[in-house]
Amino acid sequence: MSGVSLRTVTLALHDLRRYFHDALAADPVGAYRDWFRAQEELRERGEAATARTLADDLWEQLPTLSFGAAEERARFFHNAGVFFGSPGPAADLGRARRAFAVALAHFADDTESGWRARAQHNLATALSNLGASAADLAESVALFSAALTWRTAEREIARGVTLHNLGVARRRLAELEPERAAEHLASSAAALREAVAIRERHGLAEGRAHSQRHLELSLERLEARER
Repeated sequence: MSGVSLRTVTLALHDLRRYFHDALAADPVGAYRDWFRAQEELRERGEAATARTLADDLWEQLPTLSFGAAEERARFFHNAGVFFGSPGPAADLGRARRAFAVALAHFADDTESGWRARAQHNLATALSNLGASAADLAESVALFSAALTWRTAEREIARGVTLHNLGVARRRLAELEPERAAEHLASSAAALREAVAIRERHGLAEGRAHSQRHLELSLERLEARER
């Protein structure tokens, strides 16, 4: 069976599990693309239980997968971290943390490719999306800030994405640390203003509008506190 099709995801669950187990064992990188597309289709069809089962299977199989190079393994774990750190039926912040830890350990000294900053950004996004405590959101803010040390003005489009997400994380942190809400909301607005400016400079109309909406929300909450 090659690739993912409607027929693939309508297999009986035990056949679907066996298909992906064998495919991942043979070619983790290629099979993951198919696995991820299957997850998207299952989510669209509301088959949450099947999606979670496949995610559990992947997590159990991860330690046994073989890769051609250490960097390939690190990128694979990064992509798994993105999946588990995204909202959905198989979201799991603990798993996302452990997967990103593999990627960050490998890219610890990376100063050229941007993979360390990418992993920092995506772990921060997972924490912002799924974190429930002030500590989670504070860690998210710290990781976004670390990613910005590489995503400088020379890499403005990537910088704009991180600044946007940082602004959203700061606003969530304001909810969880009400005693410092004014500080967090002001920082949120500053990050979002810069994101708006970057996206406007690059003609990214949809992204600019998205950042502008979040900026207005942060400013509304800040102004409400100051009344």
